[in-house]
Formats: sequence, structure tokens, C-alpha cells
Amino acid sequence: MKLKYQDLVIKNGKFVGKFEKMYQKFSDPWNLLKDNKFDLNLNYKIIYHYCNLLKKKNLVTLEIGCGFPQISNQLFKNGFKVYGTDISETIIKKSKRKYPHLKNKLFVSDFLNFSLYEKINPDILILSDITWYVLPKLKQFLKWYKSLKKETYLIHSLAIYGKNNQKYGKDYFYDLPTMKFFFKLNYLSTAYIENANGDNHVFFLATNKVKHHSLT
Repeated sequence: MKLKYQDLVIKNGKFVGKFEKMYQKFSDPWNLLKDNKFDLNLNYKIIYHYCNLLKKKNLVTLEIGCGFPQISNQLFKNGFKVYGTDISETIIKKSKRKYPHLKNKLFVSDFLNFSLYEKINPDILILSDITWYVLPKLKQFLKWYKSLKKETYLIHSLAIYGKNNQKYGKDYFYDLPTMKFFFKLNYLSTAYIENANGDNHVFFLATNKVKHHSLT
């Protein structure tokens, strides 16, 4: 049977997480680079919209698990100061070649590299479709995030599959209400998109502070 990129991520309801091998074997596993499909990606457009709601001069974004950093690249064009991290050395090397203007803004990093995050000191953290891959580390990440003295926004986007269809991570969350209960943040906006192809997504924009600045 031919190897698929999904076999190296989550297979038969179990986490595999061989991202380095995946990016070595598959040049574009998410099929986003082909024909610039990311320009039409509604999920990305919601993230851009959230960032634009918060936009101020010199705002810093940090895209954790950036892969090919299409999101960060677009935000750079929109006037943000951007940084990206990924656990795969292969994808960071490829991304630096593809986006040379971001060369010094991309880092190979574990999800819990708090010292790096604090050095970057972002205003906005972006988690776009990586949460299933970091579930065992998520509580530790949230504890750190909530402890930050500086108000820092979190933009979260994730494909979901529903309680009856989801095989992996169902004990964490499986829809927007259970996700909000798990994260326990101050939510400024939430969204749910049900696509015809079954690729359903939930989104939220949140802050680590109870009192926050107005979006307007």
C-alpha cells in the first residue's frame, strides 16, 4: 500500500507525529502550495481577519507550527512583524528558501519552547491546525499562556470531526463548546465553518486577560 502523508501524522485513531519524515517524503503534504490554493483558503482568511481586528503599529505575530508559513507571509505583507516556528528542520529550511525575506524570522522549535516565545514577545499567538498534534502538551502551554503578564491574543483554528466520527483526541474536545470549555479563555470571537467536503473548522480569538483592549 502506498504511503500517504496522513500515515505519518495520525493513523487509525493514533498519533504518529513523524513530521520530519513527512516533510522529507512529501514536498507539499497539505496541497496548499499548488496553484496558490492558500490564497483562496477561507480558514486563513478568518485568521487574517482576526489579526486585522487587532492591528496596531508594529504588532508582532508568532505562528507556532507554521509549516510552510503562508499565514505569516501574508501577515508580513499586511504590515505585521512576523515569526514562525516548526518542529521540522526540513520544513524550516525549505521555508527559508521559499520566503527569503522571512529567513531570520523562522525557527526550528518544540511546541513548549517558552524561552524562545518570551524572547520574541508576540502580541498574537497563532495555532492553525496543529492542536491535534500537541494534545499532551496543551495544558502546559495554556498554563504558560495564562501566566503571561502582557496581554497576548490567541488565534486558534482547527479541523473537527464531531463526537461520533472523531477517533483521536475525543477526550479533550470534539466541537466548539467542548473546546471552549477545555481552553477556558476570555473569548472575543468564535466561529464554525461547515464545508461541503466535510472539512469542518472551528475558530476562536481569545485573550489571556479578563480585561482586554477594545477591538474597535
